[in-house]
Amino acid sequence: MTSPVLSILFLGTLAWVVFGIILRRRHRLETLADETHTVPTDDGWALALHRYRPAPGGPPPVLEPVIVCHGLLSNRFNVDLDERHSVARHLRASGFDVWVMELRGHGRSVRATTGRLWPFDWTIDDYIRRDLPAVIEYVRRETGAESVHWVGHSLGGMILYAACALGLTDRIRSAVMIDVPADLSLIRSRKLAGAFYGKIVPIIPPMLFIPFVLVLGWISPRLLLPKYGIRSRRTMLRILANGIVDVGCSRVALHLARILRQGRFVSWDGTVDYEAGLDRIHFPIMQLAAARRRSPERTVRTLIERAPVTDRIYLRLGRSEGLSEDYNHFTILLGERAHDEVFPIIGDFLRRRSTGARWDARAHWPT
Repeated sequence: MTSPVLSILFLGTLAWVVFGIILRRRHRLETLADETHTVPTDDGWALALHRYRPAPGGPPPVLEPVIVCHGLLSNRFNVDLDERHSVARHLRASGFDVWVMELRGHGRSVRATTGRLWPFDWTIDDYIRRDLPAVIEYVRRETGAESVHWVGHSLGGMILYAACALGLTDRIRSAVMIDVPADLSLIRSRKLAGAFYGKIVPIIPPMLFIPFVLVLGWISPRLLLPKYGIRSRRTMLRILANGIVDVGCSRVALHLARILRQGRFVSWDGTVDYEAGLDRIHFPIMQLAAARRRSPERTVRTLIERAPVTDRIYLRLGRSEGLSEDYNHFTILLGERAHDEVFPIIGDFLRRRSTGARWDARAHWPT
């Protein structure tokens, strides 16, 4: 290849990256929470908690606060992107005291001593055993509530039922699980690309790819929008610019790869079967399942089938259920109609299971 061609390729790539960085800065968002709190963990992390107090003049406040947790390699913006795409702000407007948490290494959650992420030495176990209980106790202490509601998307719900296996959920009042996998044997995979990468690179740097994808989404949104179900280019660019962590821990990737190889949600050392927590769920629970999905529906339906409680609800979100679209794993939270069709379901479920509310546990849907 001649020198001029190499120069053109280099300059073209550089221009692409620079434009991607400009796009990211242009679409950067600020979190408009009323307060941002820092929660210390027992191993030296400072977890970020973004609080939305009940909206003045809205419905009567609910006694129990709500903790909202994002999924893997994401952050607060996946549950609180902007006014239209925020389950947190919707719940605030519905009378809830909402606390959006960020797991260690995500968003503003850093090591307390250094304010940095390094070393990248945590696993999914730390989300379950340290982050979750620390946040629950902090919110209870700040609000004076005896118990809390939990809203978890994907991994943000998996860590809750995993915590049930360890007896860490006695203060959970109720939970909404948003497309949370439970039967991992159905998505078992022996592909080793992620594991191999995790062994040779200490961090996963999504920030290296975000500028490229941003430019691709700006030039031709049709290449990305159909795959993720996001109809608005502006929304897609906001998600890419804000909702993906800059760096991720390779040990988390290795842990996930091990789980997928075994087809079982187990601890890093293999001694704890977190899926056993499904049989120890002791609080009212609702699973919202994406109708448009790549994995079998039973992957998520198993959660409700195994939960040994009377008050359990499974809702498939799709056209056959009377909704405007077949929701997928992302659009349940970030779709253009989620604010009108999905968020009210979440708020209604939580309010009816709060102190002073009346509900019929025998009904398929709360009365």
